Amino acid sequence: MKRALAILITVAALSAPLTACSSESKNVSGSVVSKDSDYECKTKKKGTKKSRSCHTEYELTIRTKSGDEEEVDVSSSAYDNCVEGASYPKCTTR
Repeated sequence: MKRALAILITVAALSAPLTACSSESKNVSGSVVSKDSDYECKTKKKGTKKSRSCHTEYELTIRTKSGDEEEVDVSSSAYDNCVEGASYPKCTTR
């Protein structure tokens, strides 16, 4: 039992960087044009019980040097640190 738990923890630790919401999935650099956050809730029904889970998604729109605009999902701290006009991804590492 302890070995199975240790394996699960190791797998979770190794796969966490792959599933994190970060800009590393898109290699984008430029300046922040706009910011957007969405508060989403989902209701799940299991038998006669209902459960509700809510979370906030944070997104920055980046204008690249070529003039294209890219939307990037970021953490709440990166969202707070990056103001419009800031240089991205430099603003995320304050």
